Amino acid sequence: MVEKNGTAQPTISTRLKKKRVQAGLSIRELARRTGLTASFISQVENEKANVSLDSLRRISEVLGVQMLYFLSDFGINNGVELRAVSEESITTGGMAEAQNLVDRTHPLIKSNMRARLFLPDAGITYELLTSRLDHKMEAFMGRMSPGTGNVGSKLSIPTEEFIFVLAGALRVGIGDQIYLVEAGDSIYFEGQSLTCLASGSDTEETIWLSVVTPPAF
Repeated sequence: MVEKNGTAQPTISTRLKKKRVQAGLSIRELARRTGLTASFISQVENEKANVSLDSLRRISEVLGVQMLYFLSDFGINNGVELRAVSEESITTGGMAEAQNLVDRTHPLIKSNMRARLFLPDAGITYELLTSRLDHKMEAFMGRMSPGTGNVGSKLSIPTEEFIFVLAGALRVGIGDQIYLVEAGDSIYFEGQSLTCLASGSDTEETIWLSVVTPPAF
């Protein structure tokens, strides 16, 4: 668990254990189905090991959830009520502080309240830009360390995806063609044709926006 404003929040480890138990799977059985070791899954659940992007992908497929299910936040499908906000707090800039976290039923998501998924071994951070994962599309911002290799893979269902690069550059593979998508560029493709998503710079962090429909990531 991590702490935010004095409140314990789910991490990848707690979400993994909760979903595994709900699915009625032992650590050994989850390991068998994912091709990972039982000791590794146990270490992840006990926050003694980081999970790689590939491992998280395998776990997500077996548990039947999207990868963004593991975002560190209160829970993608749990509404968090806003505290009462006085006019004084609004005029003094206290709106963000007055919100306990993001209200999953609220249309506004403050920039410092986005749910995040950080994969240190992969050098990638994802931040959810939509309030929920059960809408008709999902939008997220990705941050990739310089020199990061291919992290792209085909999604489990047919999708359409739009990427807009804010900083740095992405190498995007669609079929057998590789495109260099630089800051200010955009690219649109069918998700199942994606073969590569990698850093296009060895010196600069890459930041991009992705919109996927239907939600599958």
